[in-house]
Amino acid sequence: MAQFRILSLDGGGSWALIQIKALINLFSPNGTGTDVNGHQVLRKFDLVIGNSGGTITLGGLLMDKPLAEILGYFENADLRGQIFATASVFRDPASFVTEKSLGVGYKYNTQAKLAGLKSIMGPLSESPVSAVPAMLGPNYRGSKTNVVFCAFDYDRNRETFFRSDLASLSGASRLDVSIVLAIHTSSNAPVNYFDAPAETPVGRYWDGAIGGYNNPVFAGVVEALANATVNGTSRAEICALSLGTGSVVLPLQRHIPHENPILVSPAANWNLPNDIKKLAASIIDDPPDAASFHAHIVLGGPLPPSPVAPATSGRIMRMSPLVQPFLGDAEVPWMLPPRISAADFQALVNLDSDATAQADVDRISAFADQWIAGEILNQPIQADPLTLVPRVGHRFYAEAKQAWSAL
Repeated sequence: MAQFRILSLDGGGSWALIQIKALINLFSPNGTGTDVNGHQVLRKFDLVIGNSGGTITLGGLLMDKPLAEILGYFENADLRGQIFATASVFRDPASFVTEKSLGVGYKYNTQAKLAGLKSIMGPLSESPVSAVPAMLGPNYRGSKTNVVFCAFDYDRNRETFFRSDLASLSGASRLDVSIVLAIHTSSNAPVNYFDAPAETPVGRYWDGAIGGYNNPVFAGVVEALANATVNGTSRAEICALSLGTGSVVLPLQRHIPHENPILVSPAANWNLPNDIKKLAASIIDDPPDAASFHAHIVLGGPLPPSPVAPATSGRIMRMSPLVQPFLGDAEVPWMLPPRISAADFQALVNLDSDATAQADVDRISAFADQWIAGEILNQPIQADPLTLVPRVGHRFYAEAKQAWSAL
């Protein structure tokens, strides 16, 4: 039996640059990402699973680009514009009206996204997903590295997984598409984003987050468990590095003294436009946030021994920054993170996953740097719903990094 390592990459649009920054910090000896290429990273794992923006990260890794170049997919305005190409008002005039008046409607052109992905990824991306293990060669333990792309079947209303392992025991389907089409299907967020399902020879697809897989780590663990005997491993030897793309998690407003209104979440007014927007946005929150905890429990991870002692051991390492205040004291219940102004904090709270303006992307990039430096909180596997203090997992990036290194 041998250790089996999973790399899980969340969706998150432009915020996926956070994943690249984490990979550079974890695997680049010179700290810039110019000295390590995608295949070097992928060969450190047995299974890599991604959704949406995470599959764009995965695509860059599969194309064997330097990590610094993959970061440019998100930070470079020209490259970013090829993915987030504006939809024509003539494509669906009603959507244009509702988007402008209610904030609900298509903004981007699905077909233009595919053309952009092909241009960015290059001709190798036309290879089938099933060719990935041979493309990568032997991994760190002399075995093969498989990949999984999450997508949602538009016509069957079911999640679909495009796997490089067509003989996987966890999947009844044996669908195979090109790498670029797998990325295209998985990154095709509907309603408030792209204007049509992604079309392939085997079906039409939306973003895998529609099925609850914006954080795909639990699906990755199930994939590993289903094929454990074939892969020569066991439940006790499966571990996962789960890289997120940032989340806004604010304490609920309680109307108590010295409560800063920008640091808390007020009760939302319910009405149809607000509820539609809330529903569309929920695909990147829970159940995806619960996926890390489910994976932690399935792999035998411990629960906290007491309310004041979080469980920090386990086989799931969650790394993702939080737009979240620091817990204060009896006088001031919540405080801004260090070196974050009230204006920047509020801007991050309101920033959508499809950030395209350079100033917004620069803000996300700085946010990621501060997280890695320990000035921004890390997303735990589970937190107390009132205090937001971790019950399972790590409060800071450095702690999660050290725990992953120990594994």
